[in-house]
Amino acid sequence: MKRIFLKTLLLLAALAVGYFAGQHGKHDHDHAADSGAKAGGTLYTCGMHPHVIQDKPGNCPICKMKLTPIRGGSGAGAAASDPAKLFVDPAAMQRMNIRTGEAVRGPLRRVIRTVGTVEYAETGQAEVSTKFKGWIEQLHVDTTGQQVHRGEPLFEIYSPDLYNAQVEYLLALKSGNAAVRSSALTKLKFFDISDGQIAQLEKNGQAEKSLRIHSPIDGFVTDKNVVEGQMVDVGKPIFRLADLSLVWVYAQIYEQDLAFVRLGQEAAVTLSYLPDRQFRGRVTYVYPDVDRATRTARVRMEFHNPGYFLKPGMFASVQLTSELAGS
Repeated sequence: MKRIFLKTLLLLAALAVGYFAGQHGKHDHDHAADSGAKAGGTLYTCGMHPHVIQDKPGNCPICKMKLTPIRGGSGAGAAASDPAKLFVDPAAMQRMNIRTGEAVRGPLRRVIRTVGTVEYAETGQAEVSTKFKGWIEQLHVDTTGQQVHRGEPLFEIYSPDLYNAQVEYLLALKSGNAAVRSSALTKLKFFDISDGQIAQLEKNGQAEKSLRIHSPIDGFVTDKNVVEGQMVDVGKPIFRLADLSLVWVYAQIYEQDLAFVRLGQEAAVTLSYLPDRQFRGRVTYVYPDVDRATRTARVRMEFHNPGYFLKPGMFASVQLTSELAGS
């Protein structure tokens, strides 16, 4: 019984000594911080442990990092006197990329960021070929990448079949036979001769040796497969044109994010060579399959392209924003 009493007494004495020692240390710490602040001198704190404040340079007793100087009264004293407050030196905030802002009520959004590629819109491409065999007599557009407009001449071609069809039509006009005239007219139209060219043939009353072929769309020449004097066969591609006023952007979206992608959703794109400019478009199609290796699905977006800043083949940073809940 006496032994238990002695052990209890010793334990109480140890607790009392520890308590008074802690109070004394805290008093010295606060006194150092307050005296430094009152004197207008420099205090030193740790960027990782801002509650550590000393009135002289040295290392942090916790992480051993070098203490950084702060002015007394700039907030460090408040942090030392009130452990609930956290003070971080502005330089340390910049190094750690810390940003603060006021908490406000607003919609909850999910942002998906990925990389996309700019491609030609499939609906804005056209291939120029002929339905008859012939020889290229003159090229009005002779370089790849050249811009053309709808109705502008591309080339002139000579074809014996086409020349004979013109002669047949002129003879049908002179015969006065409506059935023969209709048959000859149909043959010209099957050769893709325009109404304007047929009217000019009727006006001149003479067959032209060569036929001028015009551009069917506004766009740029992406493929040029002939030179002057070359023979072209039926259906051979002569030019391929692409309209860049509207382009498609393809992006890969992880399957866990597909629930946040929908048709008509707004998409934003930025380019590496125009970092300060943002282009806005819409999601037009989500492909029905997922790549087995990358576990991503292909998403197609459409962007209007005035100025032709979006160039096919470019990489682009894509951002899709989905609103999860209202305010």
